[in-house]
Amino acid sequence: MSLLHLLSVVLVLLLVACESTPAAVPPQAPQPSTPASSAPPSLLPPPAETPDAEFRKQAPTPGPPIVFKPPRIHEARLSNGIRVLLVEQRQLPIVALQVVATRGAAQGRPGIGSFTGAMLLAGTKKHSATELSDAWEGLGASHWASIDHDGGYVGVQVLSSKLSEALELLAEVIREPTFPKNELELERARRLTLLQQERDNPGRLLQRAVDETLYPPGHPYASSLLGNEAAVEKISTRDLANFHRAHFQPDRLTVVAAGDFSKDTLVDALERALGKLRGKAEKAREVQAPPPLKDAPNVLILDRPGASQSHVAVAQVGVSRATEDFEAILLMNTILGGQFSSRLNLNLREKHGYTYGVGSSFTMRQGPGPFAVHGAIVREHTADALREILAELERIRSQLVTEEELADAKAYLIRRIPSFFESANGIASTLASMAVYGLPLDEFTRRAERLERITREDVQRVAGKYLMPERFRVIVVGDAEAVRPSLDALKLGKIEVRKPAASKKKEPLGNKRK
Repeated sequence: MSLLHLLSVVLVLLLVACESTPAAVPPQAPQPSTPASSAPPSLLPPPAETPDAEFRKQAPTPGPPIVFKPPRIHEARLSNGIRVLLVEQRQLPIVALQVVATRGAAQGRPGIGSFTGAMLLAGTKKHSATELSDAWEGLGASHWASIDHDGGYVGVQVLSSKLSEALELLAEVIREPTFPKNELELERARRLTLLQQERDNPGRLLQRAVDETLYPPGHPYASSLLGNEAAVEKISTRDLANFHRAHFQPDRLTVVAAGDFSKDTLVDALERALGKLRGKAEKAREVQAPPPLKDAPNVLILDRPGASQSHVAVAQVGVSRATEDFEAILLMNTILGGQFSSRLNLNLREKHGYTYGVGSSFTMRQGPGPFAVHGAIVREHTADALREILAELERIRSQLVTEEELADAKAYLIRRIPSFFESANGIASTLASMAVYGLPLDEFTRRAERLERITREDVQRVAGKYLMPERFRVIVVGDAEAVRPSLDALKLGKIEVRKPAASKKKEPLGNKRK
């Protein structure tokens, strides 16, 4: 027998043996024994009653409301006139400090103010941007600079043991920023990129359209803080230096600080760091309300073909922060659309399901900022949502709010006041806002009392006074072909459809470096 034949026979025998072996049966898991106490719950004896059972039947009554007392604010002046607002808090070894210019981007051409703010940390006469960043990091400090419509802010939060060194750097940034050309070009490229990205962001398109619709060209609020491409392309180092020189002067600066320090010691340190700064700010431009709109469309549609949502705003020019009706307007807007349980949100989201969320806001600046109801709406219900928005605006103008609505809104706003003082940085930001808007030092001590005095009649009065249907403008960012017919049916007036500017391809940032 050949070897090959022998191997074949052996293989066949092995296969037969494998097929005849029965498969192993896994052992059965043991069944748990049934305990004697497994009778149906209805047959078990009732549990023994605990001694405090009677007490637990009654929900505890709420205690008296906690009256929040804001921390004491100390005020001082440096020898050159710089105002100082301080709050001592010794619980943690942290200090938050800001140098605040009490006028902002509304004082300059579009785009220049916020560009200046972004460049304040880009280099000084002693340090480059990288050296400054390394110095801040070496102190373990967080730092920032920005300029909004109303003010300029250069801030730092640092351990109290490092405050002296941080003050030296901060004073250097305030006194002698250089706005170097290479850093300016990098910031310019970044801003041009942001402007391109806005064209693909319906929310940003909506906000820009609101500003451009409510305010005429040349008005400080007619453009965003970024400005536009043409404005950004033209900004030079001289523009930034001039803006800084015009507004970061002692008669327009306030230093605010909160945290672990002695007020007298800190004022002395500020005198050494900033007391030699000399100069006088340019006369401030007072921002006025724009004249009534002429020949403007009642409805503006920014066409985004195929969009599944419509980003909608019903807008008008609002009021400045200096309004004597601040608390009444705050309460009215809270009821209308200023919190999740507002009328607008309960109607459009909870009742009808037109949106994930809708709200309203008064943007109160040094001048009259915009008021808007705004939200992202399911495309097919764009007109339905607008109908409900306009109905809610008319309802709060024509009918008294309920006592329950007013009480809830008061509680919401009053209970928010402590949040402005939760941290050193939060306190410093609150003090900065007080400086920019010229608020008294007892603003938050008395705010709750002023809110409590507002009546239902006050709410209806300010709604009728400041919500003016004849000035409403409707802006929709969405699919014009899909929503135009239903908007026509609302008979809101003249409708204009525009195409948003298309995004442009830019040369990669790296290719511009030399």
